[in-house]
Amino acid sequence: MKVELLEPYIQISIEKESQFLKRAVDFAYKHFSKAYRLSSSVLILDDGERYKKDYFLNWAYHVAMQEEAKKDSEDFQTIIDSSYLPIRIKMIENRAVLEHIIVSLQIIQSSFGNSQVCLKLNRPSRLARRYLSSLFQEFVLSYTRQEIFLDSSSPYFWEKLIGALSIKVIHNIVLDFDYETFKTHNTFECFEEYLTKEEKILKKSYKILGCGYNDDFECVKNRYIELAKIYHPDNVYGQDKKIIDGYAEKFRLINEAYENIKSNFKRVA
Repeated sequence: MKVELLEPYIQISIEKESQFLKRAVDFAYKHFSKAYRLSSSVLILDDGERYKKDYFLNWAYHVAMQEEAKKDSEDFQTIIDSSYLPIRIKMIENRAVLEHIIVSLQIIQSSFGNSQVCLKLNRPSRLARRYLSSLFQEFVLSYTRQEIFLDSSSPYFWEKLIGALSIKVIHNIVLDFDYETFKTHNTFECFEEYLTKEEKILKKSYKILGCGYNDDFECVKNRYIELAKIYHPDNVYGQDKKIIDGYAEKFRLINEAYENIKSNFKRVA
């Protein structure tokens, strides 16, 4: 089950087998003056009295097991602020509600010299991020919408990480770890024993920007500008402190990586 803003309406996706569906439909027909059945799987609700919609959306959001996120969720507040829009109840098959989230790994070096692990989601998911933050709560340093930065200096960290490597289903999300990135993204430094310190830093800089080692400087610069716009701390001003810290750390890494690559191009030139 999911509550989301999909203008020009707010959509509540409910599995057909859900016990909540009949209660929701009964409530809709009883309390909404306008309830239109467009098909066997779509019901549109509208009413001039927004307090009914606000109550219904809060109820649905709670049943969707997102109550914890609702307390500080800017997304949910946006939904409530948009309750002047019609509500669309979409009845779906159980398998249709599942979202597939892939988690990849990258090892980075913090400004303090200690090793950090970044778990990156292939797309933003508050539920997946909350689950991973809870799973690794003793190691969490900061996070962004798609990344969680973990302190990997503890000897117990890798035991915990390896133990977590399996497909998991959390509510409506299939969480899948990308094993290839765990094998190739500097997980074992022995593969780099013949690189100098400067070469290792440069290699990591290219990875942080998501560029290839042979990309020209114009490509690197464009990628840097793109990432700097996304992760500028001003974009999350006033939000949760860990989110602000995560963006600040990501922004610092992006700038540091760009400066390293730029300096290397100057030396080569």
